[in-house]
Amino acid sequence: MANIIAPSHGGKALLVINAIFTSLAIASSVSRFIKNLKKARAGSLQWRNLVLTDALVLTATVLVVLNGALRIVSILLGGVGWDQDTLTTDQLGWALKALFIEELAWTTSLCLLKFALIILYGRIFVAGTGKKSTKIVYWTAHVAVGCLLVGSISYYLGQCKPLAAAWTPGLPGGKCAPARAGWFGTGIANLITDVIIFSVPAVWLTDLQMHLHNKIVAGIQLFIGAIVTIISLTRIFFVAKANPDNITGSVVNPDIFSCIELNMAIVFASVAGIAGREAISNFVDRFLVARPRTYAERYRHGEPREGSGPGTSALRLSSARKWAKMDGEGEGQEGLVRTGVREVEGEV
Repeated sequence: MANIIAPSHGGKALLVINAIFTSLAIASSVSRFIKNLKKARAGSLQWRNLVLTDALVLTATVLVVLNGALRIVSILLGGVGWDQDTLTTDQLGWALKALFIEELAWTTSLCLLKFALIILYGRIFVAGTGKKSTKIVYWTAHVAVGCLLVGSISYYLGQCKPLAAAWTPGLPGGKCAPARAGWFGTGIANLITDVIIFSVPAVWLTDLQMHLHNKIVAGIQLFIGAIVTIISLTRIFFVAKANPDNITGSVVNPDIFSCIELNMAIVFASVAGIAGREAISNFVDRFLVARPRTYAERYRHGEPREGSGPGTSALRLSSARKWAKMDGEGEGQEGLVRTGVREVEGEV
């Protein structure tokens, strides 16, 4: 059995960051699922949307847990944080194997989250603007993320011949592609997809058929999500400084930002189902623009419907579930937009 290695200062920092952000990602994902499950049972979220997007997020979360476990293995058994020439052959083998699988899990998880976000935004922007350009960007984003996933996995599995050379330095007959080229290639491709997903939708906010309050909330959320892009850019900066000839000694900083980027992506993808979204809406309602009230809320408070007399007592006594469902369905494009907005903003 492999002996546990005392972690370096960098290794200790990576362990702490890994524990904090992985726990945050798990809590966010579970909270999202529970909230969305309640919304689906109440009839305000379509079951097919719950199954599709939450399945992607939950699968990504499982891979995040695997990623975090591999990171621990790479530090405690592989000596990540210590210079490569101070490690034994077995220790270096543990480190390189863990890092290899970690890269596969990291890329797959991140791409699944991006697919979930594209689908989520597509239900608002494609239906809400009616522009052909939104559909083009929507499908382009799918293709871009799909290419990132397939291309990255293909590179990782084909970078060395035989594959065992990826975690066995000096393997007789083994040849590997330059590591730095692969790091930069996947990093830049990842950054481009981030820009498409988080930046392009912001241009369409003004074209959406929704209340100004909802537009501001969506804009703030897109801005928060764009933080992932900043983290991704920072990660590329540290990747550029990493030394392929001393992977264990130079991978700590890139791995720290890989950890933060992936786990914060889980948090941002989960924000539709947790209290953070409602906190943003409450802030906007209090300081910027008042939140629109649904028919259910207006009748429950006895307010008259525009162009008609006061709501009857029977209407006022209607269940919240019935009225919330009525508000979410509607007809035609407007109904689709309202359903999408409420699903993303968690208003029902």
